[in-house]
Amino acid sequence: MSARIDRYKIGVLGLAPGAGAGFISVFLARELAETGVYHPAVLETGGHGLYDILAMDKHFAGREYFRFFDAVTNGKSIRGKTNELYGVNWILRSPEESGAKTDLLEVIRMMNHASGDMIICKISCIRDEDLWKLLADMDKVLVVIDPLPSKMLAGYKLLCKLRTSGLPVVYTVNKMNGGVSRMELRSYLKLKNLLCFPMLDQEIVYGAEYSCRPAYDMPLVKSVVKRPLEGLLRELFAIWPPGE
Repeated sequence: MSARIDRYKIGVLGLAPGAGAGFISVFLARELAETGVYHPAVLETGGHGLYDILAMDKHFAGREYFRFFDAVTNGKSIRGKTNELYGVNWILRSPEESGAKTDLLEVIRMMNHASGDMIICKISCIRDEDLWKLLADMDKVLVVIDPLPSKMLAGYKLLCKLRTSGLPVVYTVNKMNGGVSRMELRSYLKLKNLLCFPMLDQEIVYGAEYSCRPAYDMPLVKSVVKRPLEGLLRELFAIWPPGE
């Protein structure tokens, strides 16, 4: 992959609910934006979780927040539209758009026509028959795994389907901590190398939301995720850092 491309789509999927797909999506987008080479976008297909977590209502107070989901369901143009913050175009459903029922074609339309050259699609609330069509449209599929055994068991059927799908899948373990048996985890996932993000202190997570400050901007967080984030970027892109 060259340092500059037209559009590169990464589907981010939690193996089970609560794995941290949104967390990883935000960190990827922010890291890409900081290169100064890419203009990433984050699209969340279901709910308005990231909109609330990132306190978009506060950050866009006094300026227009473009409602992509309302626009596509009403047949309006989204070409060139952007909700720019931290160098990222945020395509997130606001609470006012809760009634906008988007279908698969409308989600793909947002991926293909909204402003951005790196489209990170945080996938949730997609019907099973549509999920595989959406994943097939991605350049890479990033599967985020919570190593808690009950969580992995809940996602076992999905894991089996992904293994045999032929899709360009990259796996990462989130919330890694000292209570996890790496040997058992590696055996269960059938992965030679584990790409792991550490479990963050929950005080930091809570503090970030209360202060309307992204966890990415906290020096302690950046220091502990720097290495796994760089490793993940090397897995997702043939050339990293860009320009090498």
